[in-house]
Amino acid sequence: MGRNGREIAMRDPALAALMGVMGSDFGDEEVYDDLGEPDLFEGETTFGGISFGDEDDDVGLDSIFGAAAPAAAMTNPAVAQRIVQHHMQKRAHRDRRLLLLEPNKYSEVKVERYTFSVSQVISTLGTAQTLGPVSNSPDVNFRPQRVTCNSPSPGFVLIAEGRVANVSFTVGGTIDSWQFNANSVGQSLDVPTLTPANKATFTGNYTALVPTPLSGTGSYTFIMSFTGPASIVA
Repeated sequence: MGRNGREIAMRDPALAALMGVMGSDFGDEEVYDDLGEPDLFEGETTFGGISFGDEDDDVGLDSIFGAAAPAAAMTNPAVAQRIVQHHMQKRAHRDRRLLLLEPNKYSEVKVERYTFSVSQVISTLGTAQTLGPVSNSPDVNFRPQRVTCNSPSPGFVLIAEGRVANVSFTVGGTIDSWQFNANSVGQSLDVPTLTPANKATFTGNYTALVPTPLSGTGSYTFIMSFTGPASIVA
């Protein structure tokens, strides 16, 4: 086994002794009559046959760790490999479950997916209005990968420019904010990472359209949201 295998083996004293990287003291060696049928595993095949019984049965492998290790495994590479593989599979399964709760557990850089927004109030529905430039900055290092606008219909708000830091993510023409509505698909972007010292900005105009379900001449807050990876602050 290589260096990584040795390091893995050292995490468990029984496994380390089994792989020969430290001294072994597994208790009474008389538990095993010979290399044929060990008393520890009833109804199972010999160590020479490598099998530990039913493939889905963990009895035997679990008994090795923290209990008497068979002398056969000390000299049989195939048996040792089987034991190590089982041990690594258990650790890998445990780590997969643990990462559901702590995705950054083994990472020196702590990153999650966050969102923040830039907004402006349309003061009177039914009356055209220029929007922006309006801007906002995130509280953490943040890399937007999706833009979402709360436009209730096409033609509601037209975007003249959207900018992250000093880079525009609209590189020509007028964009209908409906393109970035919450139901749109495939609207991914790759723009520069924002820091708290930089801002996301948009400019555009409200067209005076009052689509359903909006009505009357009240106000409406137009929101452009950004979603993407961000550093953890907690």
